[in-house]
Amino acid sequence: MLFEGEQYRDSVTLSYYAMYSSALALLLKKGISPKTHEGTLRQLAKEYVKKGLLSKEAYDYLYDGRTLRNKSSYDYSLVFSEKLAEELILQAEKFIDEVEQLL
Repeated sequence: MLFEGEQYRDSVTLSYYAMYSSALALLLKKGISPKTHEGTLRQLAKEYVKKGLLSKEAYDYLYDGRTLRNKSSYDYSLVFSEKLAEELILQAEKFIDEVEQLL
């Protein structure tokens, strides 16, 4: 809906949070409950990426999504394009698909 309404900044934010929530679910499966976004990235790398269970590509989607989410939330001088928002939506879908295979 946000994407179709040309609210690309919000679309970027919510795409990241979709990935982040999936990452948290994956970590909770192992009893890990990080307190921060950085902790989530660190634990995901340790428990899933380094062990070859989650692809580096999927991890990079989450990492890059976090960077964009920070910019979308705190840097209002940036304008987010339709292309960028669409790309992040596709990355979020791929990330979630990969995570679902592990849940």
